[in-house]
Amino acid sequence: MAKPTPSVSGWENGWYVVPHEVTWQDLDAMGHVNNAVYFTYFEWARTKYWLEMVGAIDPASIGFIVARAECDFRRELKMMDLAHIRVRVSAMRNSSLDFVYEVVNAATGEIAATGKVVVVLFSWQERRKLPISDELRARVEAFQRATS
Repeated sequence: MAKPTPSVSGWENGWYVVPHEVTWQDLDAMGHVNNAVYFTYFEWARTKYWLEMVGAIDPASIGFIVARAECDFRRELKMMDLAHIRVRVSAMRNSSLDFVYEVVNAATGEIAATGKVVVVLFSWQERRKLPISDELRARVEAFQRATS
């Protein structure tokens, strides 16, 4: 896969990178990205990562739910900044996995925020959590290894 460009996701230095130009709707009254918006950035990057990894375009193929989310804010992002939303899986347990994030100002290289989201594999039909299969575990590891 190619390196990310301002409009195309890609792999760079072990991170799956989703570019995002900060828009008016991302801002709060102070003129910088609102703290809650970072979780939307995480969600979008996680979705893009997952869909590419499983080779799908249908959001219904996302077989997990969010169990926990955290974010540490470091620097502000402002209107028209190009952000690189970096994501990768850092840990897998029995039925949950951790996505970790960095939101970086692409122009300055400064990290605006870091975060972690724990997701639990989930069957929407059966309404219950699922174990991580050996196949999925291998797929995540290969996806990250082959493209980093």
